[in-house]
Amino acid sequence: MNFSRYSLEGRVAIVTGGSGGIGSASARAFADAGANVVIVSVPADSIPPVVADIETRGVEALGIAANVANADEVERMVAQTMERFGRIDILMNVAGGTFARNADMPQYNRASLLEMSEHDFMTTFESNVKTGFLCAKAVVPHMKAAGSGVIINIGSSSGFPNPGGRTGDLTAYGAAKAAVHQMTLRMAQQWGPEIRAVCIAPGVIQTPRPAGYVRPEMADAAQRIAVGRVGVADDIAGVAGFLASDAASFVNGVTILVNGGE
Repeated sequence: MNFSRYSLEGRVAIVTGGSGGIGSASARAFADAGANVVIVSVPADSIPPVVADIETRGVEALGIAANVANADEVERMVAQTMERFGRIDILMNVAGGTFARNADMPQYNRASLLEMSEHDFMTTFESNVKTGFLCAKAVVPHMKAAGSGVIINIGSSSGFPNPGGRTGDLTAYGAAKAAVHQMTLRMAQQWGPEIRAVCIAPGVIQTPRPAGYVRPEMADAAQRIAVGRVGVADDIAGVAGFLASDAASFVNGVTILVNGGE
């Protein structure tokens, strides 16, 4: 087997939410495969440690503080990337989540539908769907001009019917992630053949959370999962590295469930 097809040597990857658990793990995976990486995140002080880590892997890294729910900041992010590297080969849309984790992004809370405000419901979509839409729309002209590109969106197992063990306060989040799954297919259909668009739907993944925050779905998660443990960020990063590479050149428009068999 020709393992050079897994190489990302000389390519440039943008990772939004790049200082978080899944984002930083995926950035490391891209760097280890040879890609230069742009870490896009907030707050600004969360970025330098990840950039420093990436640079120890023998590639170049650029850190950009940006709220990717804001179109102007997204355009600035793309312009800075093009100025530094002159190309964008991979976009990984990780920014989002089940609730607002920092004050620099749109603020919302998770709740059951009857208890959820209109603001929280719509902001769930702003953080998880609009962010990916804006970033993809901004990079596609550059990918088209270059003749190739890969967009990797992060969905969720909550976006599938009857996710095992999920609580009712994830309903709006699940609806938003289902929209991401469908948006990925439409991106693939509209932007091919030059650009592939794929989606990863993580199951229960243990990533850093604010101090004191309790995730109800974690209580018995390991017992529900066939491999006997919850996931970690590297479980998602490994799949992202494959999808970004030429080895996945016929994988397009699909959402891949990575949940350990839950």
